[in-house]
Amino acid sequence: MMAFPRGLRRARRILPAGLLCLSAFLLPACGKSAPTYYYLLESGEKPFAASSLPAVSLRIAHVGIPGYLDRQGVVSRHEGDPLLHVNNFDIWAEPLDQGVRRVLREVLSPALLAGDIAVQTTDDAGWKAALLVEILRLDGAPGETVRLEARWSLLDSGDKVLARGSFADSADCPAAQPGTAATSSLVTTQSQLVQRLGRALAPEILRVLHGRPSGN
Repeated sequence: MMAFPRGLRRARRILPAGLLCLSAFLLPACGKSAPTYYYLLESGEKPFAASSLPAVSLRIAHVGIPGYLDRQGVVSRHEGDPLLHVNNFDIWAEPLDQGVRRVLREVLSPALLAGDIAVQTTDDAGWKAALLVEILRLDGAPGETVRLEARWSLLDSGDKVLARGSFADSADCPAAQPGTAATSSLVTTQSQLVQRLGRALAPEILRVLHGRPSGN
């Protein structure tokens, strides 16, 4: 059997213990990952309850979004830059099209209810008109301008187009404050723009469903 010098035998006994200590030190660091944050668009409306709902009801039948926004991570885009930034740790808590649909329903409900029109919360039958919205653009970045572009159509129960139009608006997104997530500023500004879309749609829907001519 090969004999090892005394110093080398001692080193061989110490080495495994040293490796164990090093592994114990590195393991927690390797196991750490960035936390994931979940975001929702906000309507800014307080929940309300009506004792009785009008006979006339509106259904938000469809909200479409462009493919580049149809993803789980929140997308940001600098003005004039074709590069998209998808944050895999700041993600939508619901699909973005459903979020826009929910905010529109919450914004439209009190405004239309005052005009004796209820906004359906389901896709059940019994509605008089259906609203279809196509989001063409909803992007920006913290510290820059966020833009929303959309088209909309109002159909009757026989799929006849009663009215259609377009909407475009923008808002400055505040830069992230120290210690806060930049995505929060972006989502807040996007929420404000979707709210403005809902407020712009309300008088158009009331006008059409009450048979008032355009401009009155």
